[in-house]
Amino acid sequence: MKTEAYRDAMARLERGEVEEARRLLEAAWREAPQSVELMHGLARALDLAGDRPRALELLERAHAAAPTEPEPACDLAMLYLEHEQEARAERVLAPVLLAQPDHPRANLCLALALAKTDPLRARGCAAKATRDADPQRRQQAETLQRMLAAGAP
Repeated sequence: MKTEAYRDAMARLERGEVEEARRLLEAAWREAPQSVELMHGLARALDLAGDRPRALELLERAHAAAPTEPEPACDLAMLYLEHEQEARAERVLAPVLLAQPDHPRANLCLALALAKTDPLRARGCAAKATRDADPQRRQQAETLQRMLAAGAP
């Protein structure tokens, strides 16, 4: 269940009010430091504010606390992929996909992680990702599928 503070802060992030969202999330997190939801939200705000090291630290904590939660795992995997740490990204996504094998975003992230080393498996993951309700991620999955089919990771 999303808390009111979380919903308000995330709405502010969507409107581009990054610093206010960060402030709200930090205050809420101080009150509930074990909340994976707040850790994840704060990590997103910190990432947008340019504090990648702290965002990474919080995503790792959130993932350790709730390894099957898809959103923190996907965000953490994407940060690992940005640093060409495909194996780490794959390990982060494994518990999510064990619990939710058809999760579109987790499958897209895994397809990206596997594109260079296991294109056949990546194609299967990308196919699952094309079922994403988010049109932008669905398009990313379709583009990745085409690239993998053409032999270009």
